Amino acid sequence: MWPFRRRDPESPEEKFKAGTRALEAQQFAQAIELLSELCEAEPDNASAAVNLGTAYYQTGEYVAAARQFERAAKLNPKSPKALVNLAAARNGLDRVDDAIEALLGALEIDPQHPDCHYNLAIAYAKQGRLPEAMAELEMELALNRQHKPAQQLAERLRAQYDLSPDE
Repeated sequence: MWPFRRRDPESPEEKFKAGTRALEAQQFAQAIELLSELCEAEPDNASAAVNLGTAYYQTGEYVAAARQFERAAKLNPKSPKALVNLAAARNGLDRVDDAIEALLGALEIDPQHPDCHYNLAIAYAKQGRLPEAMAELEMELALNRQHKPAQQLAERLRAQYDLSPDE
């Protein structure tokens, strides 16, 4: 007996892998095609919905991205990743209040989720809520001192609003 099984390229597992590889290679149209087929065949696959939402997000299709992230969050309500991605899509649609709601939900699940405080700082800054934005940046940098985008945003906000580092 031959020790290796042939992989069926149409199996859900292989379709997920192929769609994820396309996403990682920034072949978004191909990722959307493969992951859409998978999501249709397996509507309860939260990981496929997150990846499909990511592909849509990368092409600027924020409405489609938000729908996939909402679906993923419903399928897996304990997933901060789905909520953080949902927040990004909502932010892309200028639904900042809804983005903040999703980020706060992600932080309830995992207060140390990577980039969550940073994304919340961006949303607060977009609303002109500087003290809250700076507090979230401080939290992000306490969790990850090397987070360059958070450092740069903090410096930009301090310069723009003439804030000293300890305000």
